[in-house]
Amino acid sequence: MNKRGKYFSLLLIVFTAACKTVPFKVKDGNTARELFRYNQSIEFLQKEFNAERDPIKQQKIAYNLGESYGEFNDYANAEKWHKQSIDLNAGEQSLYQLGMMQKQQEKYEEAYKTFEQFQRITGGGFEGRRQATQSKEALDWKKSFTRMQVRNLEILNTADYDYTLVPFKQQYVLSSTRSEALGSNRDEWTGENFTDLFIVEKTGEKFSTPVNFGAPVNTPFHESSTTFSADFKEMYFVRSIADEQKTNQYTHIFYSAFNNEHWTEPLKVDPFADSVNVRDPFISKDGKFLYVSADVPGGFGETDLYLVAKNDTGWGYPQNLGGSINTPYSERFPWLDEKGNLYFSSNGLPGMGGLDIFKATRTKSSYKDPVNLKYPINSGADDFGYIIDKYKPKNTDDTVLFSGYFSSNRTGGKGGDDIYRFEEKWINLFVLRGKVVEKDFENPENPDSKVVGLKNLAKAKVELKTTDDKVIATTTTDTAGKFVFKLEAETDYKLTASKGGYFSNNSFASTIGKRHQDSTIIRIYTQIELEKIFTQKMLVIPNIYYDYDKATLRPESKLVLDSITIFFKENPDLKIELGSHTDSRGSDAYNLKLSQARAQSAVDYLISKGVPDETLQAKGYGETKLANNCGNGAKCTEEEHQKNRRTTFRVISAKLTLESVEPENIIVDPRLEEK
Repeated sequence: MNKRGKYFSLLLIVFTAACKTVPFKVKDGNTARELFRYNQSIEFLQKEFNAERDPIKQQKIAYNLGESYGEFNDYANAEKWHKQSIDLNAGEQSLYQLGMMQKQQEKYEEAYKTFEQFQRITGGGFEGRRQATQSKEALDWKKSFTRMQVRNLEILNTADYDYTLVPFKQQYVLSSTRSEALGSNRDEWTGENFTDLFIVEKTGEKFSTPVNFGAPVNTPFHESSTTFSADFKEMYFVRSIADEQKTNQYTHIFYSAFNNEHWTEPLKVDPFADSVNVRDPFISKDGKFLYVSADVPGGFGETDLYLVAKNDTGWGYPQNLGGSINTPYSERFPWLDEKGNLYFSSNGLPGMGGLDIFKATRTKSSYKDPVNLKYPINSGADDFGYIIDKYKPKNTDDTVLFSGYFSSNRTGGKGGDDIYRFEEKWINLFVLRGKVVEKDFENPENPDSKVVGLKNLAKAKVELKTTDDKVIATTTTDTAGKFVFKLEAETDYKLTASKGGYFSNNSFASTIGKRHQDSTIIRIYTQIELEKIFTQKMLVIPNIYYDYDKATLRPESKLVLDSITIFFKENPDLKIELGSHTDSRGSDAYNLKLSQARAQSAVDYLISKGVPDETLQAKGYGETKLANNCGNGAKCTEEEHQKNRRTTFRVISAKLTLESVEPENIIVDPRLEEK
């Protein structure tokens, strides 16, 4: 059982109401442990271990040291001493405690192996299987994606114990053993100050320095874990008091009211017997029900959750919340959300180590189906005191969807217990899922046969790029032609697919404007079709035209070249011939020279756009390859002559030809149309 459960439930022997010292001096570790003076026991036990030469006695001392360190939540030293006891041939209990200390340090793989060993030694059994299974589940929970973010509220926490932050008007109240606690007495178990309640102001996201709540609520003894009525004029809290014989100390719930000037002298709320330890109060919003934890004899476990209803004369008989909530171990810190769901902590339900926080659904008469809130709310240590302060975002730009506070003694904190802030953040993961395909011909060897559909293209290379062609990531399609990339928010992307024997091709994707509060994973889909290279296959691209007797590129021709520049760059292995042609007017020699100049102008333009010059070849054909019957002496329109003033393309590789095709609309030089 965790230290916190013991801390408020054990009877502190020879601990009077005035907290007088024990009338005899503790001289050994076992006596200190029997008196729950674990702060003293460690020092004694370490000296005894070093002085002892009998391995059997050393083994027992090592085990007790492991247990004493565990009482302080010093799991690393507890693990060390339980290992020492095992090395000295300790029994199965040491092995079990070793696994628990590993689990509470979130060493889940080691804990799993330890509990597996525990099962082998004990011949199986429920408890060993339970802990092994939970260790494996906890490891999976830590690895799982979550939108929940947790941070230590360092401004509030100290090297002491700080826990259970609860709202109070525009302020908060927390429990703490910090040096400003009233009285000079020290807890004989921990050596810490006694716990007091403290008020803290909150402005925006900033907290002020906590201030002692003061008398009459706080005393030189323990006060902690408060809850307030909806109008903040009544409060319930935990106080430790001595019995009539002043030999034992118990924790009870106390009540105080605000009379518009000050808080009244607290009175004990007594729905339980005086010898029952009651703690962790929570008052319902309507003030009719009080939820508490208590160690009533005959309950389900060490500490159970109870519901107490208010009646005309006071508080009624406590009702145990039943076996759906309570276990043979400890259930603590009940709290209700705005829908009446119950949040509480338990170390008896499947969890990550110590006390874990659970949510149970309200039924007509009780609660059911407690669900572990998992990592990062829960950890291997004790997690408790959960409250929600925000249930939904303020607007569509609010990145905090859900938030609140809880307490924990997890690794990395400032003190024994710390207060943490949790926020479910608006987080979107953008996933691009794509497919590379090719045409499925009726006759696979005949590209002129009927296309019956598209088929997947495996082992194609796909590059994720920025819009300016910087490669971000590269992958290869699987047997189904599929690929996946992770994308960033508010970003445009370019994708290039390629494969030997195919022309490269591109597609584009964007995450701009696609963020969504209700979805974590945003999926984007794309498909890229690659054209297979068939020998002797004629490929169709737009023509480039020139004005009469000119070699310079027309504006619309540059646009065409711009559009295919990417094709040349992304297919660097192709050898491209740019063939230029003239109409029949003028001498054959002149037209041959003009066409060569036209071809070279196209090549020069592409080179200026970054196409490697070694992939391009200029070829002038003059009037040797007319596109129509407008030869020498033929009477033709200017549009018919324009069809011959062109540049065509041919791939000089693998016997593949890439020919141009005339566009539907031919732009004629307006100066010639007027003639």
